[in-house]
Amino acid sequence: MKTAGMIRLMIESRLENVALIGGSVRGIADTLPIDKVIRYQLELCVVEAVNNVIKHAYHAEAGHSVEVDFQLHPDHVTFKIRDNGDSLNLSRVAPFCFDPLKVETLPERGMGIFILKSLMDEVRYETVNGENILTLIKYLKNRSAPPPEHGD
Repeated sequence: MKTAGMIRLMIESRLENVALIGGSVRGIADTLPIDKVIRYQLELCVVEAVNNVIKHAYHAEAGHSVEVDFQLHPDHVTFKIRDNGDSLNLSRVAPFCFDPLKVETLPERGMGIFILKSLMDEVRYETVNGENILTLIKYLKNRSAPPPEHGD
């Protein structure tokens, strides 16, 4: 697929550096033909993903790199968050369930994957040669997400 542009951002695994990624994603999103709610959602998802890398893959240990690749395609944007920390074990992620009519049942933690899957059109995770890659895809205007695969 043809790429209209690519930007690579890299930070050290320190939570105070996540704001640099957030600001960069906000700046990138401001150039896209999407409404401001979608721009905010892109920033939120990438920041959430980078926070999770630092907290869970690197156990809040500084000195590691977190890389975010942004690719602009004619019909969608892709963010790839890369790290070399502990990989995500999806079988250990507890199912997310709560009663939306009862705020007190809303968990205080553990909503990251739920947020990503709710706001992005596609979310993929893989580990290749020791590198963890979380791929987030959002389709641009006049394009809807492909139908979900069986089992999603």
